[in-house]
Amino acid sequence: MSGYATKTIEISERRAPHTSGGRTLTRDEVLTAHEVSDLLKMPVSTIYELARRGELPASRLGRTWRFLRPRLEELLAG
Repeated sequence: MSGYATKTIEISERRAPHTSGGRTLTRDEVLTAHEVSDLLKMPVSTIYELARRGELPASRLGRTWRFLRPRLEELLAG
């Protein structure tokens, strides 16, 4: 794991309908584009392009993208 301390993020039902009852996500479940790139074995530029097109579930936070591991796993399993 990276040098980050474990953090939790509250996700409300309104903002993220894929969560159940505003469950708490851990730092390990919120990924950067670089982490998704390593996970999917794809170039980072491809991850950004797929996120822009809406083909990868992602959220934009300012200039950065964040990906939820549970949503990516759902996509890969489906």
